[in-house]
Amino acid sequence: MNGFSILFIIFGLLVFLTGLYMYTGHKLEIMTMRAAYRNLNKSDWKNIGKWTMVASIFIFAIAIIGFIFNI
Repeated sequence: MNGFSILFIIFGLLVFLTGLYMYTGHKLEIMTMRAAYRNLNKSDWKNIGKWTMVASIFIFAIAIIGFIFNI
């Protein structure tokens, strides 16, 4: 197995789980320190979580391409 692809699978899984956590309506305290994220309501966190999970699909795709071509 390829180290690059394994790391991207792990990273994609972590990004997906973070998106899932936000999608369930939880706030990430590290993000609420920034002024742009202080006054978000639950539906805004769900929207951010949904798009974070979509972004993790691209990370998984890069990992699969890495497995195929053995980068």
